Amino acid sequence: MKKIAVVEDNPDNRLLVRTILEPLYEVCEYTDGRSMLEGLAGEQADLLLLDISLPEMDGVAVLGRMRATPELCGLPVIALTAHAMIGDRERYLGLGFDDYVTKPIVDEKVLLDAIQRQLAGGQPARDAASKPTGVMASGTLEQLRKLGGDSFAAEMIGVFLEYVAKKIAQGQQAYAAGDLAGVENALHPIKSSAGNVGARQIQELAARIEDLARKRQGEPLGVLLAEIDNAFQAAKPQFERIRQTLVKQ
Repeated sequence: MKKIAVVEDNPDNRLLVRTILEPLYEVCEYTDGRSMLEGLAGEQADLLLLDISLPEMDGVAVLGRMRATPELCGLPVIALTAHAMIGDRERYLGLGFDDYVTKPIVDEKVLLDAIQRQLAGGQPARDAASKPTGVMASGTLEQLRKLGGDSFAAEMIGVFLEYVAKKIAQGQQAYAAGDLAGVENALHPIKSSAGNVGARQIQELAARIEDLARKRQGEPLGVLLAEIDNAFQAAKPQFERIRQTLVKQ
């Protein structure tokens, strides 16, 4: 069985990717680039899924270190990222990634096709990006249940509620301290977390806040941070009810 290594600091993305891959591949996971660089040489993996936005060392820096390491330089690497602006795909392929898949992964076939292409030594598809599909967007719950059953869907919702609450609080704290880079870093992973469970309003607000923080436009951020917190608090009891229903089934 082929082995796929995954570097991803977002816990619900790790859960989702693991659930998609484990029926077909052996999976090993890392939460940051440094631990992957230290451990992957001994894993004999066949392919790496590498998140771009990682703590301490981002995916581009990790890739550069890999290409300079004899044991890892030939490993196919797929960028797994919430960066989905115009030109991002071409940019990351130009930096040396072998393929590019955007988060949230709403269609597992996009990811599986990219992996199969690279394991076969193929070229990236012309468009490997998955498109975001509230509370839950139509079809999301059915997709999660199809992937891993009721318990998996319930677990994904639980991880989303815990993780996004923490990231919103971090964004608010960063804004209060005048740290717009901190706001950007806190809101970035919310996009994929919310997309994973179909929380479209929260996903779109996170994208707007991240974009403004990246451009260092701080004036409207306080209002938007309050808005995303209100949206999350409004959605939370509805997601909890869905989760409880799944647990009882």
